[in-house]
Amino acid sequence: MSRSTTEAINSYLTDMLALEEHIEVAIKAQVKDFSDEPQVLAMALDAIHVTVQHHVASLKEIITERDAGPAHSVAEAIKRAAAVLAGAGAAAVDLARNEKLPKDLRDDYTAFSLATVSYVMLLTTAMSLNDQPVAELAERHLKHYTKVVMKLNNILPSAVIAELREQGLPAQEAQLPAIARTLKGAWSDPYKEVPEVDEVSVA
Repeated sequence: MSRSTTEAINSYLTDMLALEEHIEVAIKAQVKDFSDEPQVLAMALDAIHVTVQHHVASLKEIITERDAGPAHSVAEAIKRAAAVLAGAGAAAVDLARNEKLPKDLRDDYTAFSLATVSYVMLLTTAMSLNDQPVAELAERHLKHYTKVVMKLNNILPSAVIAELREQGLPAQEAQLPAIARTLKGAWSDPYKEVPEVDEVSVA
């Protein structure tokens, strides 16, 4: 069954709100749980939580303006978002069975990666269907979350090393700069070989 442009975009918006609200609940709990962790981690999680709250508010505002989110639609979307995130977590190799902080940060990374690619899809949908307000929101939120993923990328190694040391393993904090350089290279090098958009086709 075909659907209208408005229906297609409104469906994406409702799903994004559900995903963001699900993430917000998890991050809020972590901010409380990890308040006794090193200040840099607590401050980073708090800043991330504020970003998620801002996204939730922005999505609610645009959904209300468009009359796009009946309560039952949002409720169903929240269930779908929870199922997707649970599935992603279950599919991951559990390298942190008894390591709450690294595991939670890994799950955060998974959730924000899902949100990032979802905003790529929303941006593409809005731009290709000429919906400028939604395209601008998607671009803004996408930029926020690329920064969040990079921030988690920087936090995770030190959290893992701290947990390994607590277990009595000889993990070397002196390796953190080398790890950071390796991660930076892993993220930056692929962009040197990305083909132009007209070279990429799924047709």
